[in-house]
Formats: sequence, C-alpha cells, structure tokens
Amino acid sequence: MTSDIANLLHAFARLADEGTPHDLGALLTDDVEWAMAGARWRGREQTVAGLTRMRELGHAGPESGNRHVITNLEVHATGDHATALSYFLLVSAGPPAAIVVAGSYRDELERGRDGHWLLARREVTT
Repeated sequence: MTSDIANLLHAFARLADEGTPHDLGALLTDDVEWAMAGARWRGREQTVAGLTRMRELGHAGPESGNRHVITNLEVHATGDHATALSYFLLVSAGPPAAIVVAGSYRDELERGRDGHWLLARREVTT
C-alpha cells in the first residue's frame, strides 16, 4: 500500500517536469485542495489551471528544464486514507545546475473505488 502511494507521489513529480497538466489532473481527486505561498486552489479544474500557470512562469514542464526531486518520504496509511510527508528540491538544469527551491510537502491521499490512490490535498512549505 505505501509503495503505491510513494509511486503516485514520484509520478506526480516526474509528470510536473515531463508530462502535461492533463496528466497531473488524472492523479488528483475531484475536490483536491492545494495550498502554497501566494496560491490556494480548490477542485481539480482550478488546481490544473494553477499548475498550468506555474508552467507558464517557467517553474515546471518540459520546456523549463527543471526537475522536482522528492526525498525523506514518510507514508502513514489507514484504510482508504493516507498522509505523506516529504521534502522536495526544485533543481534547475542551468547552466549551472542549481537548487532553486527547497521545501516540504504534506499530502493527504484517498484511495478511489478502482483501488488507485489520488492526491486529495497538498500543502507546500518553503
């Protein structure tokens, strides 16, 4: 169970760098909540729009050359609900390559009827 959650969070980080906003939206609950400095989004549509804006600003997406790296992942799951705590680094491709931002994620996840885990809430702290 915890490896499924870790895989979801790592896939989300990879898709932030290499995928499309639609790919990211497929990993979110309909009523997802996202909170970070300067932004608070509710619902899948608003969150995907916010993540799209982050790409337009050059923070993510294939054109940015950036990489989201997740470390120190702790997962606590009970039934169909889980909490995950992790650190993240946003690394620029450079030149020279550099850590642009370091912070932490506090995630809440829910297992859907199909058995797959989805991100229900993310709090980003930098």
